[in-house]
Amino acid sequence: MPPAGRTRVVFPWELPTIMRKHIVTGAMGTVYVFLLAGMYLVAFGNHIGMDYWRWGVLSGVTSFTLVLQLVSALLVRRLANRKPLWFAAAMAARLLRGAAIVAAFLLVDVSTSASSGAFILLLILSSCFDAIAAPPWLSWLAALIPRDQHGAFMGRRSAWIAVANASVLVPIGWAVDRFGQHGAAVAPLLAVFAFGLVVGVLDLVIHRTIPEPPMVPTQPRPFREALMTALKDAEFRPWLQFNGIWTFGMNFGGALATIYFVEDLGIRHNFLGGALVLILVPVAATALSARRLGRAVDRYGVRRMLLYGHWLWAVLPLFWVFATPANALWMLALGAFVGGVGSEGALLAANKLILRLRPAEDVPMYAAVSTCIGSLAGGLGSLTGGLVLHALRDATWSVAGLTVGGFHVLFLASFVLRSTSIVLIRRIPEVAD
Repeated sequence: MPPAGRTRVVFPWELPTIMRKHIVTGAMGTVYVFLLAGMYLVAFGNHIGMDYWRWGVLSGVTSFTLVLQLVSALLVRRLANRKPLWFAAAMAARLLRGAAIVAAFLLVDVSTSASSGAFILLLILSSCFDAIAAPPWLSWLAALIPRDQHGAFMGRRSAWIAVANASVLVPIGWAVDRFGQHGAAVAPLLAVFAFGLVVGVLDLVIHRTIPEPPMVPTQPRPFREALMTALKDAEFRPWLQFNGIWTFGMNFGGALATIYFVEDLGIRHNFLGGALVLILVPVAATALSARRLGRAVDRYGVRRMLLYGHWLWAVLPLFWVFATPANALWMLALGAFVGGVGSEGALLAANKLILRLRPAEDVPMYAAVSTCIGSLAGGLGSLTGGLVLHALRDATWSVAGLTVGGFHVLFLASFVLRSTSIVLIRRIPEVAD
């Protein structure tokens, strides 16, 4: 077997093993993301002094860093192989995320500004390297998995990842409650971060052993030419337009939603409940639907599944509007299940659209352009949402017996923006197998 950084021919009989390894590392990577982001990171961030404005800045700027995928996509076309770039960038991203947590913890007694500043800066740097790692990974995946098996494989992968994650993340939620006295201590959070970081590093080490097929020889194009090819592609532009408007609306109300769940709905006092409704329920929705949705993408087409998936995903903020501390667990659970099924179908369809609309050698740039448009729109949505929330931080209204505040305004606006953007899906072309 050639060294991990070399390309080689991948034979058909190797595909089952490669797919299984992809599923295992996918589960490990998702555990890493759940443990070093989401409700645990929000609880830790609030402990070190993060406020609504700081969270909005972090969410917005990290979205903007995804424009680095454009540079990475250009590098992929010029390199002999993709794996070294992916591995170096992904490893740097994960180590920097761990460093952000350590630095913030050590500086918390110095000042809130120093602690939150180091936290934000290092997480932004981590996001930069995550953005660089994505295009080589996507190109590598597109070259490995046969076109006619793509939807079914990704659905199967999502289902197994969901099952594996549930078996790990729920016990961790119980342990944080048990040993952290219901969120009062930071030590269990640090233990969660350490475990997640170890899993994340092992994920990269194992995934690096998956073989990489040789790149299809192409004449390197100037950056501007490659970029404009994707932007001017008449079949790709409708997706870019929809993606930008949808992502703005999604981040406007969703980027800071976890803060509302943790603080206003009381999840910080019940991490097990939070793990059940914010992790297990979406995971269960994925496990129960992913394989069927993957096959449906192959059978019924990308456009139809984009439409159905995004409609289900669009109603998610309405469940947040009507959630209260008394009904939070079941209301969030119901929303998470509906949104989980919808987002899984939408993402599987979008994944196939981006990976299969053009040849594998063009995938990195097309994926980078798509991510760039989404990240710019999402960053603006996050920053705008943070500004609105900051302006309405003390405002409340009583509507039909329900107390409405700044978060509710964001959630309702997000629902309207998501719903109106869906009409653009009908302009997106179908992808042939």
